[in-house]
Amino acid sequence: MGWMSKLFSSDEEVGPEEAHRRAQEAEGGTKAPAKKAPAKKAAAGEHEAAKAAPAAKKTAAAAVPAPRAATHAHEPVQSGSPTHPTVSKGTGKTLEHDQMLTVHILTHVPEHSPREDDPHYHLFEQAKARLKRQGMWKCIIDDDLCDGDPELHHTHVEFSQINQVDEKKIMQALGLHFETDEDFQKWAESPGNLEVLCANHHRAHYGIHVIPGPLWEALRFHKTGTGPAAEFVPASQVEADGAGNGDDEKKPAAAKKAAK
Repeated sequence: MGWMSKLFSSDEEVGPEEAHRRAQEAEGGTKAPAKKAPAKKAAAGEHEAAKAAPAAKKTAAAAVPAPRAATHAHEPVQSGSPTHPTVSKGTGKTLEHDQMLTVHILTHVPEHSPREDDPHYHLFEQAKARLKRQGMWKCIIDDDLCDGDPELHHTHVEFSQINQVDEKKIMQALGLHFETDEDFQKWAESPGNLEVLCANHHRAHYGIHVIPGPLWEALRFHKTGTGPAAEFVPASQVEADGAGNGDDEKKPAAAKKAAK
């Protein structure tokens, strides 16, 4: 059989002219331009179709809703929340604002004897007496946010967590060396693990025991005259004063005082 038969079965089935045209296309020849229907005819056909089925057109329009304009995916403003933006459109900087952060913490405190029964408690008292003699019995932060009497804070390991920490990790982190567990127990009640904080920075309004670490570290190096990085506000006061809703008149008194 010839190459025409292999491509198109036979000349008689497609005709010699059509077979010749297809052969040229298969060999990369010039394609014949596709025929276009007359414009008037196409338009007339559309007109006739629309005229013949008006009811179907109305039904289709009702079934397919009109496209909606694109909207911004902003979250709705919650009741009581600030309505001002937190980012300046002009500079792109984050504007000053208050942000309420609620933290629920479940602490796990192992069984332990009272502090006074601890055989190393006397070392704690000795450190306190030595700090007083040396004129160092004052909050190490010593700024305009200080308030209350000085207290000794366990800096690295709390007394109640002494039996829950790995001594080797402490040695590695702080560059220490303990020969025995007794050495570690003595260190836990020594100046190496103690620092003086006022009540406010220890366990009250700006306390290390009530504010998350990253925010409290900013308080440790707080610049006098500027507002605090964070403050502890009891839930009862939040409900009473509306703290954190952006209204300066409803902020806790301590926050307004510190911001001045």
